[in-house]
Order: sequence, then structure tokens, then C-alpha cells
Amino acid sequence: KVLPGFGEIFRMLSYEQVGAAAMLSRATAGVYKNKVVFSTPGSPDAVQLAVEKLILPEIQHLAWELIR
Repeated sequence: KVLPGFGEIFRMLSYEQVGAAAMLSRATAGVYKNKVVFSTPGSPDAVQLAVEKLILPEIQHLAWELIR
């Protein structure tokens, strides 16, 4: 199951840092076999952005949604 909001919000945040090149990002997330999977761009700054602004703030909520 795809979590489309992850890629959309990532590109919005990335746009603030890198400008229009953010639209080229294929960042995505989803749930596969009861596990949350994140695919982020390879640049260290992009990974840091995803982890700090999107993944860590919501990881407990995501985990809860998987087990409820």
C-alpha cells in the first residue's frame, strides 16, 4: 500500500532547499507485508531531510497504524 503523502511532502520540503530540481525526486513510502518501507533519494542531505522532518516525527504513529 503506497503512502502518497510521503513523496508529495518530501518534494515540497526539498523544493525549499534545492528549488525546481525537487520535482525529479522519486521519494516514496509504503507498507509491504506489515512493514513500513521508505525510499529516499541518495544524497545525504535529502536522506537527512526525510528522516528528520518526515520519518522520525511520525514513526510511532505509523507503527500504531500497522498494529491496530
